[in-house]
Amino acid sequence: MKQADWPERLTATIAAEILRYRRNQKMSAQQLSDRCAELGMEIPRAVISNLENGRRTSISVAELLVLAAALDVPPAALAFPVGYAEETEALPGAHVPPFEAVRWFGGEPHSAPPQAPQTDTSAPLRHLSWRTEGAAGEALSGYRRAEQIAEDGLKFADRADHMRADAYDLEEEQARAALVQAAQKQDAKARNEHTSLMQVLDTLHDLGATVEPNTLHVSLFRQTTQGNQPRDTHTKESE
Repeated sequence: MKQADWPERLTATIAAEILRYRRNQKMSAQQLSDRCAELGMEIPRAVISNLENGRRTSISVAELLVLAAALDVPPAALAFPVGYAEETEALPGAHVPPFEAVRWFGGEPHSAPPQAPQTDTSAPLRHLSWRTEGAAGEALSGYRRAEQIAEDGLKFADRADHMRADAYDLEEEQARAALVQAAQKQDAKARNEHTSLMQVLDTLHDLGATVEPNTLHVSLFRQTTQGNQPRDTHTKESE
């Protein structure tokens, strides 16, 4: 019997994960089909059954995305079974740990395209050659960096606010002054993160990205640091 080609083997892996997650959620094939329809794309129950039973040996990107959404799992988790297999064939003949395949699929820093053994002469060093700036994934890297900076900046700003609130309630002058000073240091860290964010946005612009990151954290942080001015540090005595 002829061995299935890689696209068929990949489809079989995806189908097995669809079945796994469907059963874990005690969802029937019909219920999964109905959920796909609710998401805007009809995938008949028969198609799902044929995939799971191996009678259908191909799956489209659109079907993968909708089925993943219907099962409430990341699409990459269907293609690369993290936690359920020691290795996966991420590319023809390239067997790697599933989590490494997911990292490559998502364009994470220091990930690299999987390589088949016969063409992989430097497996331990491959991650060193994966570029995160000025390469095909520079926008993805920039968005990820902007999101991380914004998250950190919001934490600093939030700590400063809590310290000021605590200082307001203190009666002892020295302790209150120390807490206000600590809040100002957190403010400074938040402003530094804001500067770093602006540098990332400038870099994205220079690389030709036409849409700035506008994620929840980035938007909130830019509102929090509007004008990049020092935040209010008033206490009881200043009122």
